[in-house]
Amino acid sequence: MELYYRSEHLSCSHYSTSHTSIFKLLDCEKGVVISRKYIDETFIVFILKGKLSINYDSEHPMDVGEGNAFLLPKNLDVKAFVLDTCSLVLCSFTSDLKLCSRFFIQELNSFLPSSSDVHFYSIKIDDRISAFLSSLIDVLNDGLGCKHFHLIKREELFLYFRAGYSKQDLALFFSPILGDNIDFKDFVLANYKKILDVKEFAGVANMSLSTFNRRFKETFNDTAKNWLMSRRAESIYKDVVMSEISFSELADKYSFSSSAYFSTYCKKTFGKTALELRKEKKLERKV
Repeated sequence: MELYYRSEHLSCSHYSTSHTSIFKLLDCEKGVVISRKYIDETFIVFILKGKLSINYDSEHPMDVGEGNAFLLPKNLDVKAFVLDTCSLVLCSFTSDLKLCSRFFIQELNSFLPSSSDVHFYSIKIDDRISAFLSSLIDVLNDGLGCKHFHLIKREELFLYFRAGYSKQDLALFFSPILGDNIDFKDFVLANYKKILDVKEFAGVANMSLSTFNRRFKETFNDTAKNWLMSRRAESIYKDVVMSEISFSELADKYSFSSSAYFSTYCKKTFGKTALELRKEKKLERKV
């Protein structure tokens, strides 16, 4: 459809840029590794076509395909491998948004099962949201990128979430950004890559070591030491299998004394040497 006065739209101070737009369209070819560009924002990712392998952690990569949506929390450096050529729609938001005029996202916390420890949860895109996304893509491709339009469409999208899914499903979907200690969780996720020592972490948080460990356990259901070690292992695994960085560079990056010690760590932690892991993953991608 024709967009009248295109130059006026494009020159308006309220026209969204690639960074400020709430909705983003992304097409990815098979075999590509997608890295996060905007790590300070939380996104809902809708897969309209294709299939992705999402590496939230080293032990449980998840394949999610066409017709599904998943959450990409801020400050989580997740990478995805494109298994089949994909068309994606991304919607950014903050955890204090409302699902409708009467219901904040944070209210979903009370609908989480007591035993829940969800790291990844996808939901099916229902017919209402599917039609919404189809119309949205057409309009965005026509060049209608007004910031106010984006805000209105996000409100419309969240109304569809509120109307079309149970609170239990929505709680599981949004679980990575829910909780009474959400500010503490955000602080940890924003800083854990820079601080590996628990005592130093507590100091940066202006807490005693005991208070920090207690808050950490309450928020992440794990000790700070174990959690940090797991995140380090996940990061190493991703760099080994999803990049071409040399093992000597990775040894330096993660403060190992040598490439040999780095390979020994991989063998002990993942059951295979770094070289074996990288070769195995390349073979999987070719199949």
